Amino acid sequence: MELMEKSRMQPMVRRADGITEARMGQLLDGFGSLRAGVIGDVCLDAYWVADLTRSTLSRETPHYTLPIVDERYSPGAAGNVAANLADLGCGKVMVCSVVGDDWRGELLKGLLAARGIETSYLITDRDWMTPAYCKPIRTGLQNVQQEDARLDFQNFGPLPKALAEKLGEMLDAMAMQCDIIAVTDQLPFGVIGDGIRVKLAEWAAKGKIVMVDSRERIGLYRGVIVKPNEVEASGWLREEATARTPEEWADLARRLSGEVQGVCCMTLGSEGAIWVEGDNCVFVPTRPVPPPIDIVGAGDAFAAASLCALGAGGTGPEAAALAHCASSVVIRKIGTTGTASPDEIRSVHAG
Repeated sequence: MELMEKSRMQPMVRRADGITEARMGQLLDGFGSLRAGVIGDVCLDAYWVADLTRSTLSRETPHYTLPIVDERYSPGAAGNVAANLADLGCGKVMVCSVVGDDWRGELLKGLLAARGIETSYLITDRDWMTPAYCKPIRTGLQNVQQEDARLDFQNFGPLPKALAEKLGEMLDAMAMQCDIIAVTDQLPFGVIGDGIRVKLAEWAAKGKIVMVDSRERIGLYRGVIVKPNEVEASGWLREEATARTPEEWADLARRLSGEVQGVCCMTLGSEGAIWVEGDNCVFVPTRPVPPPIDIVGAGDAFAAASLCALGAGGTGPEAAALAHCASSVVIRKIGTTGTASPDEIRSVHAG
């Protein structure tokens, strides 16, 4: 009741009319001139496919084996945002983070470089572990598939002070070369700390377009564009993430925008997004995508596409509308951390 009363006191939420094909084309054509930087938690996404028809009983333990017949790797988290920026056609994409001196770090750097992503701002250190999400997939008769519990490599302590200071220096060096900066603050113990957040606010004040995606710390940022989903925003504001009307979700987005003293773009899954910028509040709906779908990477695609659209001169609602199309492309790609190209985005919008 209290939330609804607050919502009635706020200005009405305007519903976006969408984006025309011509305007989308103008924005997509502008991506090629953008210099994009990414800072945050880079991860390795691994898919290990086990064919259980080939399984045998182990001689050493009373367990049947998981015979791996296929393995696929791709950049994850901030690495996937960088991959999306590259596939969107940005003129230059750079990534700034810390990886470990381990097999996952070497593989991840190679995957990024293969996509044309600059890794000179990527620090390698033996005091840090390269995060990875490893997904075993069991296959059986008639091509039945089932995903096992994910195996995670991650750090369980904060980034050492010396590494944090070095990362700040790398961020400054990268930011000087950027038009737009994407931030992925995903892991409980990741690379983004207070010092990096201060620097991001400073670069935003200098005119860089900075967009932040953070699972648990979205309200700690200042003067940037924050892009939480409804669960992340609700968690930070200590509200239940229950179903609400666009007007009620807009109240949360306004509160978060005021707290961070910046723009808030709150995504609402298959419903759309709320864009709050100053006194303007706009609901940008999206079109439903029929199953089967795989939502892995949808948020990364939205962040990359909306940031590019802003960099190309789009308004907030235009950026969100274009980003919805990018996410619609990605969730149709099953069993992989996908990306969206300009041609794929045009095709989805036209359909």
